[in-house]
Amino acid sequence: MTTIWTAAFRSAPVSAYESMTLIHPSRAFNDQTLRQVVRVRGAGDRLRIRLSNQYGKQPLTIARTSVAAHDTRSSITAGTDTAVTFGGTAQVTIEAGAEAVSDPVDFVTAGVSDLAVSTYHASDAGPATYHPFALQTGYVVAGDAVSRTRLTGAEEVESRFHLGGIDIEAPEGRRVVAAFGDSITDGVGTTHGTHRRYPDLLAGRLADTSVVNLGIAGNRLLSDVFGERGIARFERDVLAAPGVTHVVVELGLNDIGLPGMLGLPAVPADDLIDGLDSITRQAARAGLTTVVATLTPFAGADGVSPGFDTPEGERTRQHVNKWIRAHFDVVADLDRALRDPAAPAVLRSDYDSGDHIHPNDAGAEAMADIVARAVRESEGPS
Repeated sequence: MTTIWTAAFRSAPVSAYESMTLIHPSRAFNDQTLRQVVRVRGAGDRLRIRLSNQYGKQPLTIARTSVAAHDTRSSITAGTDTAVTFGGTAQVTIEAGAEAVSDPVDFVTAGVSDLAVSTYHASDAGPATYHPFALQTGYVVAGDAVSRTRLTGAEEVESRFHLGGIDIEAPEGRRVVAAFGDSITDGVGTTHGTHRRYPDLLAGRLADTSVVNLGIAGNRLLSDVFGERGIARFERDVLAAPGVTHVVVELGLNDIGLPGMLGLPAVPADDLIDGLDSITRQAARAGLTTVVATLTPFAGADGVSPGFDTPEGERTRQHVNKWIRAHFDVVADLDRALRDPAAPAVLRSDYDSGDHIHPNDAGAEAMADIVARAVRESEGPS
């Protein structure tokens, strides 16, 4: 049976400097071990680790890296700690703007596996390339504790640092879905540490499927600041990810809402349509099966996010959604799934995390149902 490398986990990087620092700053590590817990989906006998210095301003040296089965909190399962090498050596130096992919590591993963990736940062390389809302606690201790079973007295961190992805070697033909979007895809509003993001739940609804979460909180389709704009990062985050067969595009809501919050001009609906059209054309040229999601309700959000909810913004949302429904044969209609039937501009109260924008766990369940149905429909009759 032919095997290929497929993406089993991804963490879309965000700038350590000009982007999310406004609300959630990055940090540096010096003579410290960082242990990060990730969930991968897919059975395999080998894996490889991706470390990113995408937004670093100087070379990043990581002295040691290991992967192990996660036990609880900062602990790994005894006897599973496995050294990770890069070009045959433990230490790797990653130039600014680059990524390092490890040598293949013999490590067995089941259908769902929780792994702990530990890295020892011997020297300060400046603020880390990071993903701000991991929704999974990581752990930091002084010194080289990469192989320690439990990190006693560890500092807890809530972001993902330098860890760009994990690939597994899987049989050719496996479905790999890239969930490409903003904070709604990222999982903001769902319960921390419980894997209740809609991409997590989607994987459980699609047999023999890996789902990689490429959502970034605050991300926009057409403008930078909260990560690179979607039309710029699509090639790196989706098209370059190994083994991707499908992409779900959930992006554009922040292009509507953030200008009002930041005092910027409104974005015309036709500009958003052009951006979505550009992304789906890129996906088609790459041979990916594409599902586009409608933009979800946000009425009432001004109480939490002033300037987000405006009449003009709602008209733009409706215009874009009308185009999506008319333009694509298969649509994940998240708007219809999540809106209040009595007030269609409003997120259903039982799906609302409290800010009137982000779905809660129940809302994520509804999203996963709709997206799973759309993915199956996009593939035609079985």
